[in-house]
Amino acid sequence: MLRIRRIEEAIADKYSEQKMRCPTHLSIGQEGVAVGVAEAISKEDMMVSNHRAHAHYLAKG
Repeated sequence: MLRIRRIEEAIADKYSEQKMRCPTHLSIGQEGVAVGVAEAISKEDMMVSNHRAHAHYLAKG
């Protein structure tokens, strides 16, 4: 969860510096949801997200 938080904080910094132009939907404060789902599924399972997806693919690995 800390890794997800740090990466998303870095994304937020880049966005506020206008180094990113695309919309950014961060999951800061909700990292546990992605980690919980990633822990509950097997390595063969797919996890699909369309909103606040950074945490999901970081948690899945």
